[in-house]
Amino acid sequence: VDGVDVSAIVSGSLVKLSSATASNSSELLFDNFVDTSTYAYYHIVAENIIPATTSTNLYMTFRQGGASGSDLNGTYYLMSWTAFGNSAFSGFDSNASNANFAQIGDQIQNSAGRAFNGITEYFPSDGTNNGSYTMSNFVHHTSLGAIRDRHRGQYLDSTTAATGARIYMSSGNITSGSIHIFGVKK
Repeated sequence: VDGVDVSAIVSGSLVKLSSATASNSSELLFDNFVDTSTYAYYHIVAENIIPATTSTNLYMTFRQGGASGSDLNGTYYLMSWTAFGNSAFSGFDSNASNANFAQIGDQIQNSAGRAFNGITEYFPSDGTNNGSYTMSNFVHHTSLGAIRDRHRGQYLDSTTAATGARIYMSSGNITSGSIHIFGVKK
């Protein structure tokens, strides 16, 4: 379709596994959706996320243990590339890490017209071959009036099998918006 490869959608290899809509929620919890024998990775869509607290960040913590899971804690290493729609800053962030979470979005505003939208590709550890990691892409309007485009990669160096994800704000609740999780079939 107009130069876009839709073969994964047409062939049925992109399967919607879960969805949740926030209503002044402290978190959106998705336990037990990971099936590494069926899916190669997971496509997570953040749609129109509005935080209760302005200029706050959207976090994701990997989960373990299935239906009654718990957070996978440790050092989430990250790097990112950022470009602004003005001359404020463009470039690379390196040698960074967060304790116990991956940062999916940042400086998200809670005013009209400033909802956060983005995608995260999630590659959970299968318990043997690798750690868990994400690649996130988003474009949004910052508090300084600039348009930001950011690509961020993050990695948790643990071979503990990841079975889910927890999405939440760095401060305050998620006022509104949805998270949709799709599995990409092998």
